[in-house]
Amino acid sequence: MNMNNSNPTSPTEAYASISADEFEEHIPKINSVTLVGRIGQDPQPRYFDDGKVVLRLGLAVKRKYHPLERQVRKIKYGEEETDWFNLELWGRDAEYASKYVVKGARVGITGTLQVDAWTDRMTKEEKSSVKIVVKQLDILETRAEAELRQNRQGSYNPNNNQYGGNSGGSGGSGGNDNGDGPSSAGTGGFFDD
Repeated sequence: MNMNNSNPTSPTEAYASISADEFEEHIPKINSVTLVGRIGQDPQPRYFDDGKVVLRLGLAVKRKYHPLERQVRKIKYGEEETDWFNLELWGRDAEYASKYVVKGARVGITGTLQVDAWTDRMTKEEKSSVKIVVKQLDILETRAEAELRQNRQGSYNPNNNQYGGNSGGSGGSGGNDNGDGPSSAGTGGFFDD
């Protein structure tokens, strides 16, 4: 084995010789957000003249703490902070959510983070807003869980069309075998508050 190499630089020297732009070309750029929480208001889709539809929702996500962290920070159960995220859904996902999701529904979303920036017309001040453009929405409660939650809130209406009237109730943007609505997956209480 010949130890004489035509390039005697060490890996550290090789990395040092790469410019910042060259180095960043090799780093994947990932913009992905995954959250589980509860919808903050009933969906109200907005239809445009060209047929496109958009749905903007708020998602409440309760912060979870390790028991030791709770003890150090003196946080009691039920006193957790809630973070609110602005969601934006387009097209079929927006129509699906407006049909099957109601205020308080537990959902999981995956999407991308987007920052909108503009200048206020009145104050000429630069403003910005952060939102999550949803690529996938999953309903994480069964029809029975939704009915129980709505009964506790005093707003259960057996005639509402949530979950398409099927006996299952949880799932993603797909439907069950008979096309009535989302298929049943259940959570086993894992995401219960």
